[in-house]
This record gives sequence, structure tokens and C-alpha cells, in this order.
Amino acid sequence: MKKKIIFIGMLVVTGCFLFPERSMSQTTTSPFGVSMHLNGGEEYNHIPENLRMLRAAGIRWVRTDFSWSAVEGPQGVWHFDVLDRVVAEIQKQELQILAPLLYNAPWATPAYKHLDAWLTYVEKVVTRYKDKVQCWEIWNEPNLYPRFWDQRNDAANYVLLLKATYRKIKEIAPDAIVVHAGMAGIPMEYIEQSFAEGSGRFFDKFSVHPYRSCMDTWEATDLFCEDIDKLRALMAKYKLEQKDIWFTEMGISTMTGVEIKDREVFHEAKEETGRDWKVAMICDDDFPVDESFAGQILPAFFPAGFQVDSIQIPNVQRTHLPAYDAVFFPPSDPFPLHINQSLIPYLTRYLRAGGKVYYSTKDGTVYYYGDAVEKEANQAVFTAQTILLSLRFGIERYFYYEFESPEESMFDREDNFGLTGSGLRRKPAYDAYATIGKLFPEGSVTDMTVAWKQKDCCVVSWQQPDGLRVWAVWTPEGARQVNVKIGKGLKQALNHLGETLPSVTEATGTLEIKPSVTYLTGAATLDIQ
Repeated sequence: MKKKIIFIGMLVVTGCFLFPERSMSQTTTSPFGVSMHLNGGEEYNHIPENLRMLRAAGIRWVRTDFSWSAVEGPQGVWHFDVLDRVVAEIQKQELQILAPLLYNAPWATPAYKHLDAWLTYVEKVVTRYKDKVQCWEIWNEPNLYPRFWDQRNDAANYVLLLKATYRKIKEIAPDAIVVHAGMAGIPMEYIEQSFAEGSGRFFDKFSVHPYRSCMDTWEATDLFCEDIDKLRALMAKYKLEQKDIWFTEMGISTMTGVEIKDREVFHEAKEETGRDWKVAMICDDDFPVDESFAGQILPAFFPAGFQVDSIQIPNVQRTHLPAYDAVFFPPSDPFPLHINQSLIPYLTRYLRAGGKVYYSTKDGTVYYYGDAVEKEANQAVFTAQTILLSLRFGIERYFYYEFESPEESMFDREDNFGLTGSGLRRKPAYDAYATIGKLFPEGSVTDMTVAWKQKDCCVVSWQQPDGLRVWAVWTPEGARQVNVKIGKGLKQALNHLGETLPSVTEATGTLEIKPSVTYLTGAATLDIQ
């Protein structure tokens, strides 16, 4: 996934869990990482604050692009000052680097047809950083045409590039770890094409980017686990079952989203507040409202109990939007947000303050944006669930995408993936990741003998290096009461954000299990009845 680098304000934030400084070996067994874009924009400007936050959260791996065009340009002119600083700052925090080698140069496009030029770049970069970078990922999402590759379903030419790159890297640094490009999703057809072309001989780790929109149902949870099992079965078919799987990107956006609803959702939202609503209807003289909509459908949207103020687009900047319960866009062609970007900053601030934005198509279908706070809460739950299931299903490394979001627009999916937001504002997902980082320190071992699905609950358990047992339990679909027997030795119960749950003790016989994870530390056993 490629991020836009946009303005972010500066703020120094401390982590919620502080880890003592200690020297680390050249490699780490920690599974926790974050995918970043440290070679430009605000993530570069915020070094070293963001790296200190990573370390404070127990995150030990940083994936950041070592792109060709960033170090060579024009052709034959090399500049490493930015990467030198990035690598040095990462090393100061004793973090490990996964370095993707990627993308075409203007004079050598596509790279697989200009292998001599590509391999010169590979040689320059790997030679310069071989004592500081152990892991190299070859390209990014080559199954995405035309975004990152010039042909559709072109695994053969990707393997051509992978093979040449693998050999060059091993020639320079025999102990280096070469990672197959992370694919967008888990595209089984493309992956099998790659294996059939012989890629298995030219990577040490296999990676995918298994993005998905939610984990709030059993169907979604089962599908996530089944996808991992299917990938392992495919690797076994090609005798690659001994190679570890890395998720080099995984995350979910907190964009408020677009949900297709009928107009009743508009009325239901008002009824929940128990009062009349004041609505700002944004209009554009250049794109007038359809007459049939204004005469027939619009009255159905705003019966008694709604006060509607029509506001022309040029006047929005002078309007105090927080005074309105909702902002509404009537149908026009095209939809105003797509033709007037000047509205975005105002509506983004309005949404973050808890506002609601609606627009309608000519047939009366309503699209809804809102619940920014809820979206961030859901992101935290999603982050905990996917990390824990990844541990349980043997994923060796998990890199969350991404650390810092621009957050200029709540209507832009790419703007809102981060564990932190504008100015390194810590989102709940950061605390969810930090909680796991604290409870699963380096050297912890997941107990694969514990069934991950028990009595409509997900259960993951592990032992910390000192032998302390930790249990994580949740249910994807709503809160429910379950009968439990908590074994001896319980030290504490925590929610997914690391907050103590003092009411949970060894004597607890009934436990409320939620989609948000509950952690029990120290208990020798956990019996869900």
C-alpha cells in the first residue's frame, strides 16, 4: 500500500508502556513490527519521536522503503543522506529493519526488463547497508496492476526479478534474509503461479498483505484463519512448508467510511437523540438539486422535527458547522465533495467532533459518514484480534500498516490507517498494540495446543520467558456471559487497552466476553464452560 505524505502537526507523545533500555542482538525473535514511510514527509520529520514510541510499545521491527528512485536520480547520481539518517536513527532505538527494494526508475521501466540497471541499484544499497540491515523484501504488491506492476497476473516476470535479486544479495551478504514481495490480499492464483515458476528457491520468508474490512463476525474470523491454512496448504504442495510466513502489511483504516443505508437511518439517528434536529443542507448553484427530488423525495427526508438550513458551498467556510446535528448533501451530478475539495478540512473537523454527514442519490439511497470515535475504537479491537490470531496460526512477523496517518481527510481511506494520527496523536490502536507488546515480550512462546475456538469464544495462550502464562479471550459477535473456571495464580486481568479489570479474580465464575480482548495473566488454566 502506498501512502500520501501530507502535512502533520508536531507533537511529542510518550508511550503507555516504557521498556528499559537494553542492548539487543543483531536479530530479534519479537514478532511485532510496523510498516512506515520514513524516507519522506512527516514520518521522516518526526524521527526520532515516532521511533521512540515504537520501542515504548514493544514493537521491534520497522519496514520502510529503500526505493530505487530515492537513491539514484538522475541516472548514475547516487545520494544516500536520507537513508543514512533513517538507518542510523532506527539503530539508535535498537530496532530491526525490513527493507523493501522496489519500484522502477524513470530510465529503467519496467525494472525486470532492465536487470543490469536494477542490479546495480541492488548492489549499491545492499553493499552500503549489509552490516545494518539483515532483511530485504523484493518489491511490493506485484499482483496489483497497474499500480505497482505493468502487467496483470505477471508472476513469471516477478520471479525473473526475484531470482536475479536473490542471487545478487546472497553474493554480497550470504546470511541476509530475502523476503518474497508481500502480495495485496492472499491471491492464491498469483501465488501458485509464482511457486510454479520456481520462486521457492529464491526467498527465505514468504509474505502477504491480508487486508480485510472487519473481524466482527464469526464468518470474517473463520475466513481469516482459513486463508492462512489455505496458504500453508499451497506452500506444502510446492514443498515450501518449512518457510515462515510474514504479514508485512496488515491494518484497517479509520476513515469514517461510506455505508449504504435507506433514509430511515437518518430518522433513527435523530430519534436516538430525543430532540429535534438542525440540518445544514449544502447546495451548489452550479449543480442544482434535481427538481423531482426536491419536490417529492426531499420532504420524506425532513418531516416534522427537522429544521433545514440551505447553505451554498462558498458560505460553508463562514458557517459554524458544530451548531448542526448533521450535514446533508442532496443529489447532484457529480456529488459535491468530489468537485470541491475546499470542503474537506471543514467536514473532517466536524466529523472528528462527532458530527454526521449524509448524502443522497437521486433514488433516495443515503450514504453515511460518521462515528469517527467508534471507528478508532473498532480499529483497536481489530488490531488486537488480528495480531493474536496471527500468533496463534504461526505467523512469524506481523507488520501493522502504518504508524503515522496524515489524517487530512476523513473521506480518504489512505489518510487514516495509522496507529497514530496527525501530530503523532495516539489512537486507541496504539495502546492495543502496546498492550500485546508488554504481555508478549521477546522470547514468549504461543501454546499451539490450546484450541483457538472454544464455546463461541476465541482463545489464545502463551508463556512469557519467565514461565508466566497469559490468556487472551474474546468473541467476535457482541458481548456475552460465559461460565469460566480461572486456574490458580491469576495476577491481573486487563482489557485490550491495558487497563486493569479489578472485578476479575480467581473466584470469578461468570465472565463477560466481548469483541475487545480480555487478558488474564498468571492463571495456570482457563476453562470456558
